[in-house]
Amino acid sequence: MATTPTTTTETVTFGRTLVDGVPTDEGLTLPADSPTMELLSTATGPLLSNPQRGEYGIALVTADDTDGEYMRSLAVTPPGAQGPPEHVHPSYAERFEVVEGELTVELDGEPQVLDAGEQVTVEAGQRHTFRNDSEEYASFTLEARPAGRLTDVVQTLYGMAHEGKLTASGDPPFWQAMVMADELREDTVFTSPPPVVQRLLSAVLAPIARRKGYRVAYLDYSDPAFWTERVEQPPAR
Repeated sequence: MATTPTTTTETVTFGRTLVDGVPTDEGLTLPADSPTMELLSTATGPLLSNPQRGEYGIALVTADDTDGEYMRSLAVTPPGAQGPPEHVHPSYAERFEVVEGELTVELDGEPQVLDAGEQVTVEAGQRHTFRNDSEEYASFTLEARPAGRLTDVVQTLYGMAHEGKLTASGDPPFWQAMVMADELREDTVFTSPPPVVQRLLSAVLAPIARRKGYRVAYLDYSDPAFWTERVEQPPAR
């Protein structure tokens, strides 16, 4: 059973990980009248979280809304959140635009700090990752053109985090990584281990992983109920 977000006249607390309806971490506490909360009120789906990496995401425009032309989501990261492993998207570009706070985006190994109102485009094939090095929360929109399978990747990794299926460092386990490397080679490629090694291994091992039941996307993780049962949702507005 999901909890009700804690709201005061100044702040809202939500996003806590729920176990049997009981919050188990601190979640997010944001100003009730902040631009981030305003954007959250326009979301088209549930709030997702990766409690292992301290990441939160919610859809603003889905690939289905645009026939795959693009997708846009809102992400929120608490202080010190390290973000995803470095990766590339061979077939689509991404645009990061900071709504509040400060976000560090690494492009080809070079970090650049973005403040509220600033944006950067990651071209297709460009190595990148992002993190929050500041002492305050940061929020930003992420747009992918075309939409690709970014939603599948996020739902799978975040869902596995909630079920304790990622490694201690927050990466997908070996067999899951083999399926993703094989099926997403034109969509999302992690840079470690080297992509050439991933391709060689996945060509041989991905069929075995599939027989073991591993997939790039899982129906459970695309079900809104999975998230509302595990993540304290922001208040309806």
